[in-house]
Amino acid sequence: MEPGDVVGQGHKDRGGSAPLVLIYGDELANSEYTESHPFRPVRARLFMELLHRYFYLEEDGCRIERPEPLDEALLYLYHRRSYIELLKKAGKGEFVPEMLHAALGTDENPVFKGMFELALTVAGGTFQGARLLSEGGAAIVFDPISGLHHAKRDHASGFCYVNDVAVAITDLVRKGQRIASIDIDVHHGDGVQEAFYATDRVLTISLHESGKTLFPGTGFETEIGVGEGRGYNVNLPLSAGTDDEVYLSAFEDVVPPLIERFRPDIVFAQIGADTHREDFLAHLNLTSRGYKQTVSRIKDLSPKLMAMGGGGYNIFRTAALWTLAWSVLSGVAPEDKFTGLVGGMMYGPEAKAGSLEDAPFVLEGLDREQCSGEAERVVRYIRETVFPLHGL
Repeated sequence: MEPGDVVGQGHKDRGGSAPLVLIYGDELANSEYTESHPFRPVRARLFMELLHRYFYLEEDGCRIERPEPLDEALLYLYHRRSYIELLKKAGKGEFVPEMLHAALGTDENPVFKGMFELALTVAGGTFQGARLLSEGGAAIVFDPISGLHHAKRDHASGFCYVNDVAVAITDLVRKGQRIASIDIDVHHGDGVQEAFYATDRVLTISLHESGKTLFPGTGFETEIGVGEGRGYNVNLPLSAGTDDEVYLSAFEDVVPPLIERFRPDIVFAQIGADTHREDFLAHLNLTSRGYKQTVSRIKDLSPKLMAMGGGGYNIFRTAALWTLAWSVLSGVAPEDKFTGLVGGMMYGPEAKAGSLEDAPFVLEGLDREQCSGEAERVVRYIRETVFPLHGL
């Protein structure tokens, strides 16, 4: 069986394992920043339509929970109160000049009615999933509308207003948990890095397109943490154009040894789908195969797993990739209930009928040499600089 393959067809008995939980609510999927904004929560509704088309969720041992708004006081585990007060005012339609210093009201981070309540509910879903994992109520949780990894302590960034990942992890750490964060979104998880840059209680690993060619312009291999956190912040910046083979090789060379050495209690995985070659806002060349195999390896490495949807701006492709991720997380192969009855895919006209997968892609020539050489250089740096700090 190849990495990323799932067993069985349709129903699978999960035996005595703790349940698989999906965090989902229509109120989040139906929200909108602005009509033209590239961040489209509707992706989650398309994903749910595909789940109901390809899976029998209750039979597969899944439980769906609606996200509950986070207690505002918990935001202060990471965020500054002054910033949250600005966010609340912005959500009520008020304006003060300080909002611009907090990156609120820009094209990137627009203000809109109800934005604070939306942020609380997104953060609440992640916190809810983390609590289920820590208290034994689940072994795997997936929340498609979460993983807003760019938000900083005192300002919004990259479509992210509240850093749900940092808040939930901080809560678990104060309760004695060891946490690893694996971020495969195409953009560097800079907000999560900032939150845990000086601690050895959290191991953060981010694979992303290099900051030389993509927002937020950070996440270079030399950013390895400070003080007690030195060696516990790991970045794998990859060249624009990187394909499945180069990506998977870099992942395998770095991530498993560090995770196995660190031995986390819970793994947080931001599994953004914007690494795909059809994404509009980035330049990597992953296909469904590379994405699915990466998610599969993360699952294998995780004693308990909090998976978060993260980015993905081709909304139809994102919904399909999250569906493939669900097949990996649940251990159940997709089974199209409409085969022979309905022509084409119901979630997008550009997809091939009857398949969630897309065609293979292999980079060739000088471009391949450049991408491979850069990945090898980064891996070599991590092995020489970070691995010894872990006794590897």
